[in-house]
Formats: sequence, C-alpha cells, structure tokens
Amino acid sequence: MALRKFTAPEVVFLLLVSVCFAQGLYDFDKAVYIKPVEGAKAEPIPGVLRFDSKKKEVQFVGTAGTPALSLKYQAIKGLLFENTEKPRYAESLVVPPLIFTKSKKHYLTIDYLDTAGTPRYAIIHLDKSNFEEALTRAESETGKKAERP
Repeated sequence: MALRKFTAPEVVFLLLVSVCFAQGLYDFDKAVYIKPVEGAKAEPIPGVLRFDSKKKEVQFVGTAGTPALSLKYQAIKGLLFENTEKPRYAESLVVPPLIFTKSKKHYLTIDYLDTAGTPRYAIIHLDKSNFEEALTRAESETGKKAERP
C-alpha cells in the first residue's frame, strides 16, 4: 500500500491544527455574540468562540480581532442550549418548495458571575456546521452539562 503525498496547503493546515491542539485552543468560527446593551437593542458581534484549556476560559473574539467576552471556567454557573425553527415563508414566494422547510438557529447561553458577583449571561448564536462540536467542547471544558428545554 502506497503512502499518499500531501500538498503544501494540506501540510500547512495540518501544522496549524496541531499547533492549536498543542496550545489547548479550540475555535468555532461563524459564531455571533449577542452583546447586551443597556437600554437599547442587543448588538450582534460576529466572530469566533474559543475555548482555551490552558487559561481555563471561554473567549469570544470579534472578526476585527478584538476580544468581546472572556470568562473563566470557574465563573460559569450553567449552560443552556436552545434551537429555534421558523418556517421560510418569504423564501417560498421565490422557490415554492421551500414552504415545506424551516430555518434553524442554535443558541448557547452561558450563565456566569461577573467580577462583582452579579449574575450575568452571554448568548452565542452558533453556526449549523459546528454547533454540536461547540456544545460538546463547552460541556467538557467547563464540566457543566448543558440544559436542553
């Protein structure tokens, strides 16, 4: 049996993945942090949900590279996973068979205590391509079982 030769992009990808796992970083892209704004509508911030095993914290980094959220695992009091379904009425006007389908969204809510000891929560909209992996990683890293209503 002959061994397969890897192309240069495949080698770079494998190196990056191995470096991330060696550092204990687990990133989940295409996520959106629903940042609460006092007295106004929440602000959606697209970016990456990151679990850092070495620092023992959950981070959310916006697409501009700015940290939007950083929580120590010990401050997390609970996890809640919810998914919503909504009929595709508007889309079915253009493509009629879509009336029989539904759009689905996946949300991870993290209950935590801030530095002052005040209960807070963070809502993360997860992508359909990696929500299961992100949820599994959240449960294993924090040691909390996610509630599913």
